[in-house]
Amino acid sequence: MNRRPFSKAIFTVVLAAFSLSAAASVSVQLVSDAQGTSANSNNSMFVNASSDSKPRQISLGLPTNNSSAVQIFEDGLPVTYYMYQNMPFKSWHGGVSQAGSTAMGPFESAMRYGEINYYVSSDNKQGGDKFKAALSYTLGSYGQNKLDVNVSGPLGRGWYYSLSTYQNWDPGSNHTVYPKFRDRHQFYKGVLSKSIADGRGKMSLVYQHVNYQTISENFGPFVFVGDGSVKPYNGFDLGHDSYRPTDEYFEFMDFKTGVMTTMSFKEGNVDVTNHLTYTFSYDFDSGLHLDFRSRYRGGTDMRGAGNMSGIDKATELTGYTYADGTVYSGLVQKRQVLHFDAFDQSWINNMELSKAYGSHYLKLGLDYWFNHGGTITSSSMFAHEVCKDPQMLRFKGDQYFNFNTSGEYYDGKENKSAIYIYDDWHASDKLHLKGFIRAEWLNIHGDAALNIGDDTSNSRTSGFNLTKGKITPFKENFLNGAAGLDFSYHISGGLSAKADATFTRAHTTIFNYGGYGVPTTDPSDTELIRAGFSYVNSWINLLSQITWVHQSNYKSRSVFQHVLEKDSGEYPAGYTESKAIPSDYGIATLGWVTDAVITPALEGFSLHAQFTLRNPQYKNFKFNPVFSDGVQLSYDFSDKNLTNLHKVELTLDPSYSFDSWRFWLSGRYLSKRYINKTNSLYFKGRIETFGGIDYELNKNVKFSLNLVNLLNQKGASGNISSADLVEDTSDYVDYVMAGTFIRPFTMELGIRVSI
Repeated sequence: MNRRPFSKAIFTVVLAAFSLSAAASVSVQLVSDAQGTSANSNNSMFVNASSDSKPRQISLGLPTNNSSAVQIFEDGLPVTYYMYQNMPFKSWHGGVSQAGSTAMGPFESAMRYGEINYYVSSDNKQGGDKFKAALSYTLGSYGQNKLDVNVSGPLGRGWYYSLSTYQNWDPGSNHTVYPKFRDRHQFYKGVLSKSIADGRGKMSLVYQHVNYQTISENFGPFVFVGDGSVKPYNGFDLGHDSYRPTDEYFEFMDFKTGVMTTMSFKEGNVDVTNHLTYTFSYDFDSGLHLDFRSRYRGGTDMRGAGNMSGIDKATELTGYTYADGTVYSGLVQKRQVLHFDAFDQSWINNMELSKAYGSHYLKLGLDYWFNHGGTITSSSMFAHEVCKDPQMLRFKGDQYFNFNTSGEYYDGKENKSAIYIYDDWHASDKLHLKGFIRAEWLNIHGDAALNIGDDTSNSRTSGFNLTKGKITPFKENFLNGAAGLDFSYHISGGLSAKADATFTRAHTTIFNYGGYGVPTTDPSDTELIRAGFSYVNSWINLLSQITWVHQSNYKSRSVFQHVLEKDSGEYPAGYTESKAIPSDYGIATLGWVTDAVITPALEGFSLHAQFTLRNPQYKNFKFNPVFSDGVQLSYDFSDKNLTNLHKVELTLDPSYSFDSWRFWLSGRYLSKRYINKTNSLYFKGRIETFGGIDYELNKNVKFSLNLVNLLNQKGASGNISSADLVEDTSDYVDYVMAGTFIRPFTMELGIRVSI
């Protein structure tokens, strides 16, 4: 490890302890949902070994969404209308600007969002009767700097304010020459609130501006041995060496106009968002409580990173050369650039009435959501050497090629109106029931570039753009819905029986109109059923459940590779073509989850443990894509295990506190995961580890040392698109591939000061 950044970190933190007079960030505590998915109220379920800037996805046995993003609620409303393309984590931060964060479980997410999943739920910090300030500063061992500041207080006559900023400068562990920072987050927030009617009511106005620049560049080559293990390739240090050429610019053919365009990677990877949120709450004399929330959000999303697209072996006749014309032979890393030029404008409203009636606690909720969004997505390919700090290669004289084979376009609007009813009923001293029902009307309409009927004019061949195709309108109306029932029965002592069932029905959205294929309008139904027991006494809080989850008509866009059998346009036979192909299929998972918090007689010690066993499988996954050489392939992955999902997960989170000290560890074992859809290739299991030491100097000043990846695991992961149909794996022994990695061993020193 480079010692200079770490020494600088120690000096900076010590100096800050004497000079800073603001307050520290309160650690985000993520509480599991009250429906019994977890007994632990202070766990690390969202801690992400792969990213410092976004929460980890919690899998129910369903595929993770395409953006690998977790939906986030703030002040009772989702941060973004969609989780893609303007991803929630890009316009949210859970530091000192937040009053607190919890985990929203599948039961509540279905009621509020119409989707079964785990979400983050948070509330903005608002001012109080006293002036308060908070500051958190963190310096990482690879040069990352994070500054988080909040000040709040009274303005008089029931008015309050809260002002926040969060700044992140993260060069990443594999320092790339360009850009300087892989993650540059600029976050500004102001809250103005007013207490009314002697404290029975409160309203607030929140404005937030975020400028977020990030480039996903956690890639590198390694050797897939063939038995699930990996080894280094030619000394490449995964997680430390750079796998990005130093070129500052990338090239694409504008999908809409056909104009060749050059753009810098820095300019082409920026999200800018603005939020304006109004909240109002009031307690009536009758015991009725009213919550009203309204958020306008406007954002733009520019992305142009180079995603892995397979490694080929080039000969002198393949057509690859260096920039000076020197012929290149050897391994070639191909990358696909998807240049998203996207926008999103939304107006999200929710009103909720709640009241206790005897043993019932009732809620009536109304939603009206509007969204106008679209994208012009241009795609291109480039290639480079397979080594540290690689040089760019040209293919038949062109540095960029294969334009718009994965291009997308849509410009559409959605109107969503919903009503939901919730009842929390303590039927007796032993029986506790919760239930809800949600009905939702969805209208979508807009323009896209689809193949309608037998018309193939919008097929994405190389060089395609909308001057060669045509705009096609679309319009649909759907009725979506959700329902849930949660049951808890106290048997005796600390033993209770628990069960819940949640159902959602959803149809397609405007995002699915981006490709050339008309998306199916068949509903996607998801059912989650869990049943088990809980046991609580003075030293253990345990929950054990059998789970069943099923989803029909899951929509995906997978990139498949095909070796051309004959010349096709400018590409010769033998060229490996990559093509994004939309598909629909089902998923079913049977599992068992046991979660426990153990607090034995040793004062200050606690242990959280969670064990998950599941068997996620594809259902009805058949389709027949046609590639540019006219070859049609037949795919059938039914009853195969889902790729990149683990069958076994084990989490252990011990902690020990005494005096002013707290020591904690977190270990997560993830079993093997399949690389290809035939399940003939897989990665072995891995362990993700975290730890830390917290020291409270006094009530105002706290220090922390956080450690990521204590065992310094590489966590290599990826897919081999060319192997999706492979049964005979002999060609994939000692196979050179490229993929992602988790964060290498990282130390973070922090100070938190409060007044």
